[in-house]
This record gives sequence, C-alpha cells and structure tokens, in this order.
Amino acid sequence: MYRAVVNVIAAVERSDRGYADVPPGSINDEIESQLAELGYAVALSDRLWVGGYRVHSPESVQAGNYRPHVPPSNFTCIASRSAHVPDAHDFDLEAVLEERGEISSN
Repeated sequence: MYRAVVNVIAAVERSDRGYADVPPGSINDEIESQLAELGYAVALSDRLWVGGYRVHSPESVQAGNYRPHVPPSNFTCIASRSAHVPDAHDFDLEAVLEERGEISSN
C-alpha cells in the first residue's frame, strides 16, 4: 500500500466530518483504487481548491453523504503551492481496519 493512501486515510479518519478535502494532484488512479478497496469514496471537489478531491470515509458513504462533485465555495482557491496531504507518521491504519472488521485482531 502506498504511503500516500495511508496519509489520505489518516486525514479522513482524523476529521470529525467523515471526509477530507485534498488538493489537486493528491489522488491518482492507483490511490483511488486502493481507497475504494477499503471502502473510501473519492469525489471531485472545488470546495477548497479548483480541481481538488473530497475523500469520504466508509461510514460517511453509508450515511448517504457522498456526492460525485462538491461545488466551489467562498473558500475556493485556484492554486496553492503549499497545499498537500500531511504525512501521518503516527497513524495506525491497522487499528482503524481492525475496528471496522476489515482485519481480525491477533
């Protein structure tokens, strides 16, 4: 699994909204496929960045919060050189997957 996938999942799981908006270039086909395998949904989102993405947690998708496109807002930026998904060094992906029942505990 790519470290970028873990970083995106960490951003979503740490959010109290059930989703995270990420800048353009953060999601490619491989990352989106790996997220989908774990139940995360990727939508196009112009909420924070034109051409950005919104990644929903499996619970958010089940609750019906997923939309294929999120329109621009008052906060939308065309570009931001410093926008990136933060590296989540201390994030325990296995614990999240275990809690969801995706993997069994030892």
